[in-house]
Amino acid sequence: MSISEFLKSFRGCQHKRVKISNKGAYCPDCGKYVVVKWYIVRCSCCGIKRVAILDFNDNVKAMEKYCPNCGSTHTFVEELEKINFVDINFAVHKKEVVECNHAAFSSTQIWTEPNDKKEQILIGTPQSCCH
Repeated sequence: MSISEFLKSFRGCQHKRVKISNKGAYCPDCGKYVVVKWYIVRCSCCGIKRVAILDFNDNVKAMEKYCPNCGSTHTFVEELEKINFVDINFAVHKKEVVECNHAAFSSTQIWTEPNDKKEQILIGTPQSCCH
């Protein structure tokens, strides 16, 4: 265990038992809904992929300061929906907690007149915001 991992353990749950192959899941240790996001760093000048790392504050940045292709120091971070096997050597993932408001749901209500004899169908059911 490195010093940075040791210091990060004081921040709270690290969600180590949430698999990175899942797009999102509930953490069995803390019970929060965790989404796995993938990031790639690209050179702003030439656009090639750079090896990404997470710093102590979980910011995504390039491992080397200078681009090996053009020598530029400027980069941008690209968030990926899912990871491709060719990008795995360049990408980094973060497990982010998604706060869920279970009180927010959508539903449809239908009112009928008391003398109406036809059955009414409810259109829609309550849905949770998390999944």
